[in-house]
Amino acid sequence: MVPFRTVDATAVALLALSALVGLALWPSLPNEMAIHFGASGTPDNFVGKPLGILLAPAIGIAALAFVRLASRVDPTADRRVLDVSVLFLGGTVAVAQSFVLAWNLGFRLDPMVVVVPVLFGALLLTLYAVKRDGLLG
Repeated sequence: MVPFRTVDATAVALLALSALVGLALWPSLPNEMAIHFGASGTPDNFVGKPLGILLAPAIGIAALAFVRLASRVDPTADRRVLDVSVLFLGGTVAVAQSFVLAWNLGFRLDPMVVVVPVLFGALLLTLYAVKRDGLLG
């Protein structure tokens, strides 16, 4: 069995917090929530409020469990890489959920405010993993 670590608790807490914020904002959110946005920034997928609030955090928690289980099959050479990856995953989904909540509250932000930092973070995570795991020799 994979032990539950502080890193996992932190990632789950970020996701749970994003769900709790959504629940706290329930009265202010529309009954149909935009949850996906096209390249132009226009929403192209809508779901009911309960799903709009809970779907991303639930997917995030499932993804965290999958990553931990997959690491048992193909472990990393450096455990810190996995821990940083878990934090990145939890944080990324929580930030994306925050964007969805903000947009549905009327803050029409450009999705690039989330996409660009996430891509930059993914690049940094990749470089960190390559360095820590010694994949370049």
